[in-house]
Amino acid sequence: MISLKQSANSGIKWSLTSQFSRQGMQFATTIILARLLAPSDFGLKGMAMVVIGFVFLFKDLGTSAAIIQRKHLSEEFLSSIFWVNVVFGFFATGVLFMSAPVIASFYREPRVTPILGVLSLTFLISGFSILHQAILQRNLAFNKLAKVEIGSIIAGSVIGIGAALLGAGVWSLVYQTLAVAAMTTILLWTSSSWRPKLVFHWTEVKSVSSYSLNLTGFNIFNYFSRNADNLLIGRFLGAQALGYYALAYRIMLLPLQNISYMVGRVMFPVYSQIQDDDSRFRRVYLKAASAIALVTFPLMLGLMGASKLFVLTVFGAQWAPVILLLIVLAPVGLIQSISTTAGSIYQAKGYTNWMLRWGLVSGSLTVIAFAVGLQWGVVGVAVAYAITSITLTPPTFAIPFRLINLRLRDLGFVLWRPFLNSSLMLIVLLSLRSVLPIDLPEELALAVLVPAGAVTYLLASWMIDRSHVRQVLDMAGMRV
Repeated sequence: MISLKQSANSGIKWSLTSQFSRQGMQFATTIILARLLAPSDFGLKGMAMVVIGFVFLFKDLGTSAAIIQRKHLSEEFLSSIFWVNVVFGFFATGVLFMSAPVIASFYREPRVTPILGVLSLTFLISGFSILHQAILQRNLAFNKLAKVEIGSIIAGSVIGIGAALLGAGVWSLVYQTLAVAAMTTILLWTSSSWRPKLVFHWTEVKSVSSYSLNLTGFNIFNYFSRNADNLLIGRFLGAQALGYYALAYRIMLLPLQNISYMVGRVMFPVYSQIQDDDSRFRRVYLKAASAIALVTFPLMLGLMGASKLFVLTVFGAQWAPVILLLIVLAPVGLIQSISTTAGSIYQAKGYTNWMLRWGLVSGSLTVIAFAVGLQWGVVGVAVAYAITSITLTPPTFAIPFRLINLRLRDLGFVLWRPFLNSSLMLIVLLSLRSVLPIDLPEELALAVLVPAGAVTYLLASWMIDRSHVRQVLDMAGMRV
C-alpha cells in the first residue's frame, strides 16, 4: 500500500512537471505575444480580468476545499455540490454579460464591454468540471491533473499565438483564455470516472456552508486587496500604465505559481489527512515551507539583481518601465512565496472563520496603502505593496500557527539559510555586473550573470545547507 509520504512526493513531482510545463509555455507565449501585441492590449485584458478573477472566486463557493477537507463523502453530497456549481456557472455568465457596459463605463474604456462579455463564458464552461478537479486533488491523483493542465495550456497557447499572427489584437488574449477553460473541462471529464446523478439534497450542501462561505469570504477580500492596485491604476493612470504594472506583477508571480502553488495544492489534501495530529502537521509544514524557500528565494533576489538585463533582453526596450517595478516587487514575491502556505493550515484545521477575519484586516490595510501610493504613480503603488507586505508578515504567520502550536522562530530557523545563500548570490550578481564592460550587449551580460548566480547559490547551499538540499532533492525523487 502506498504511504501518505509516497503519495505526497509523487503528487509534488507530477505538480512540478505540470507547473514548469505550463508556466514555461505561458512565459514563452507571453514573450511572443508581447512582441506581437501592444502594451494597451494587455492593459485592456487586464481590466476585464480584474472583474473575471473576482467573480471566479465564487465559482465553487468554497465547496472544492470542503470536499478535500471533509473526512467522508457520499454520492448524494457530491452530486448536490455538482449541481450547485453548474447553476452558479450559468448565473455568473449571465450577470457578467449584462453588467459589462457598466464595468466598461467605470474604466472609461468602451472596448472592455465585448471583451468582458465573451470572457464571461469561462464560468459557464468551468462549472461542469470543478467537482471533478476537486475529487482528483483529494485523491492525490496529480498525475492525471498534470496531463489535463498541460494539454489545456498548449491548446490555449496555440490558439492565442495563431490569433495574434492573424491580427486579432487583444482578442487573441481572449481566445487563449477561452480555449484553456474549454479544454480543461473536456479533459477533466475524460480523466475522472465520477459522474453526477440527478439528485440534490439541500441538507448536504448546508453541512459545509459555514466552512465554504467563510473561505469564499476570505477569498473575496484577499482578491480585492491583491487586485485593488490594478483597479486603481487602470482607473486613474490608464491602460498603458496598467500594462507595465501587470507584466511586472505577472513575472513576480511566476515563482509563486511554479513552486508555492504547486506544493500548496499537494500539501492541502495531505494536511487534511493529518489534521488531528499537530506534531506531524508541524513537521510536514516546515518541510514544505523550507522546500519552497530553497527555490523561490534565489529566484526573487536573482530577479532583483538582473531586472534590467532581463527586461531589455526578453521583452525589449519598450517595456523599460517594468525594470524598476520588478526591483520593488521582488521582495513581495519572496515573502508571499511562503505566506501563501498559511492558508492551508486554516483550511485543513477547519478554521476558515479565522481566515476570514484576518483577511478583512489585512485586505483593508492593503487597499489603503494602494490608495496612498497612487499619488506617486505606478511605482508608488508598487512601493506601497512592498511596505504593506513586509509589515503584515508576522501576524500572517502567527495567527494560523496557533492552530498547530507552531512558533515563528521555528519557521525562521528553516528559512534563514536559503535567505542567506540567496543574499550571497545577489551580492555576487551586483559585483559582477559592476565589472562587466559597459558596452557589453544586454543579452551577453545576462548570459554571464545567470549561470554565475546559479553556481554561487548552489555552492553556498551545498556548503551551508547541505542536509536541507538533500531533503528537497529526495522529495523531488532525485537521490544524491
